[in-house]
Amino acid sequence: MTSIRALEFFSGIGGLHFGFNASGANGQVLESFDMNQQANDTYKLSFGKSPISRGIDRLMVKDIEKYNANCWLMSPPCQPYTRGGKLLDDQDNRAKPLLHLLDQLEKMKTPPQYLFLENVKNFETSRSRHRLVTLLHNMGYVFRECLLAPYNFGIPNDRLRYFLMARLRSSFDISSSATSTTQDKTDPKPVKFDPETEIIYTSWPLPAFVEDPQKSHQQHTFDIPELQKFMDENEKDGKDYHLSRQLILERPNFRFDILQPSSTRSACFTKAYGSHHVAGGGSLLQTQKMDQQEYDYSNSESIADLGLRFLTPTEVARIHVFPLDEKHGSHDHFESTTDNIESGSSSEHSSGDSLTTVRPFNPRLAQGPEGPFLRFPDKLKALQRYKLLGNSLNVWVVAELLRGVLFADHPGTPRLEYQLADDSDNESNTEKSAAGSSNNVESSNGGKHDITKSEEGVSDKTQDDPQKDESAREAKRARVD
Repeated sequence: MTSIRALEFFSGIGGLHFGFNASGANGQVLESFDMNQQANDTYKLSFGKSPISRGIDRLMVKDIEKYNANCWLMSPPCQPYTRGGKLLDDQDNRAKPLLHLLDQLEKMKTPPQYLFLENVKNFETSRSRHRLVTLLHNMGYVFRECLLAPYNFGIPNDRLRYFLMARLRSSFDISSSATSTTQDKTDPKPVKFDPETEIIYTSWPLPAFVEDPQKSHQQHTFDIPELQKFMDENEKDGKDYHLSRQLILERPNFRFDILQPSSTRSACFTKAYGSHHVAGGGSLLQTQKMDQQEYDYSNSESIADLGLRFLTPTEVARIHVFPLDEKHGSHDHFESTTDNIESGSSSEHSSGDSLTTVRPFNPRLAQGPEGPFLRFPDKLKALQRYKLLGNSLNVWVVAELLRGVLFADHPGTPRLEYQLADDSDNESNTEKSAAGSSNNVESSNGGKHDITKSEEGVSDKTQDDPQKDESAREAKRARVD
């Protein structure tokens, strides 16, 4: 496989870089770019090298081509697309760096073979995304898009995000079997590319690049670990993170997302987590009256008696699967599942109906014994660390999408025409989907992707998960951008 030479745009605290490392990709991140000084200080402490603190919207083709990179990793600002913002999309100044990168991509003589992009839910309906996928199609990229949360990969967290993986068709080994594609050479009416008809996948694994993109797959079933496996071993570490009784009593009828150590789900941790703006910031951990699992939110006194606390920055970092330098830490709970790794055998396996391999979640696989590890500068206070973590992403999810999709070289060839099948193929796939599970690929009449928006802002079919082992209340937790 081609050695990967990656550029990391909007690098933050290095979530994409850590994910690249955890994917096992053959290559390296050559350079990173970000303007946030606190994030850059953290990145330097973690990787030993500072990102380039230069506006991405000032980079020109010559500035990018000098690296001879064949991969772009991107996590652009989500504020133009988040539900909590003004939804200005491409008219938001914070969208300009991404749009500028796309302009440069179009001008490059040797564009990167691989592209990876992460953003918030709603990006999939944006004009920015329309510009992105139209450009990729016109430049000869094959791509996969998905809306997935860490929970889809076996992690007890519901942070739903948009991801795109794209590869140039020329990056595949085209063999003599290249004619065996869905698009028949004799087809007199090729389907015109329409971004609105592209499938947004909501289950893992996805169809491999060499598979029919409309092939339906079921969500792989994982054993979701309890949150206590991610918690600090020393209970005293959380003593400074308790909510004051007065803070709770001042908020009558306030609906907290309350967790117990045995919970196997948690809400999204936003950049506001840890502050007194508790609403929607993330989940709170119950430390008292553990036999109480139903809550009367109209009775603030009863809520105040639960000993609620924030998860510590270290605990949030573990849930995001950042490698931490812990000789004896929370990840020791996963040690019993690493025997196959130490013996050299592979823990990857096919999902049965997909060429994409699935790897059981294990944070030990996301880090090397010698690092690099996530390290925050001592000067950063807890609220600053929460903010950086809230602006970052889940390392394991990135690693699996890179390993299992973007960098996976499966036998076969990509489709010569990346487009939806014709009507007869649609009818055939509809019949197949009807026989499958509720987690199969979703598409509406006419082949357009149809992500049904529930109250939580996610597909109802994604919610209908055979892994769900908690109460209906927990299954309906609000997802926050």
